[in-house]
Amino acid sequence: LEWEGEPPKVALKVFQDTSRSILSKNSSPDIAFTYSINPYRGCMHACAYCYARPTHQYLDFGAGTDFDRYILIKAEAPKLLREAFERRSWKGEVLVFSGNTDCYQPLEANYRLTRQCLEVCRDYRNPVSIITKSSLIERDIDVLTEMARTSWLCVTISLPFADPEVSRAVEPFAPSPKRRLKTMKRLVEAGIDVQINIAPIIPGLNDCDIPRLLSQAAEVGVRSAGHTLVRLPGP
Repeated sequence: LEWEGEPPKVALKVFQDTSRSILSKNSSPDIAFTYSINPYRGCMHACAYCYARPTHQYLDFGAGTDFDRYILIKAEAPKLLREAFERRSWKGEVLVFSGNTDCYQPLEANYRLTRQCLEVCRDYRNPVSIITKSSLIERDIDVLTEMARTSWLCVTISLPFADPEVSRAVEPFAPSPKRRLKTMKRLVEAGIDVQINIAPIIPGLNDCDIPRLLSQAAEVGVRSAGHTLVRLPGP
């Protein structure tokens, strides 16, 4: 396990997820993609605003610190993805990594499930969109550049806060804003299409950061941006 900065002062427990399918299909009109893949359930970044927290309750875990420290890994994800691509029903649609939790959270340094799934996408030349906060994505630049040449690839780096202290308070175990900007720069220099996602926008907290974040992203070569308002899960 690799960690940037101080590790969380909680015990980490890793569980095996035995799901027999790996693709999630979305039908919500306010989400811009149809298919996504989540190699992990739960997320060690521990972002306070995460809309995926209630999903842990379906596993008889809590939506609070359980979501941050009880992580499920889908060890069969690469195999299941290859099987999904082999089905005649698969039409080569854009696949999003990930719809719920960060596919490059720290456990990925050990389990390498995201990398293996990306290698499957490369082999099938399936278009991919990646959303992450993590600098660990830099490890896979070799695979990503090949995918960008042979199919279609977009990497979105989520960065909602310009102030490192606010970022640390709300996203306690995610890389700092400065580190994420460095990741954007490295990906751009590798010839990869990179977008900054200022998400979530929390009115009164970080809406004033938008001009600064756009300027900083432009300085490292990013040429497109997105945003999402904070989504508060129900009780």
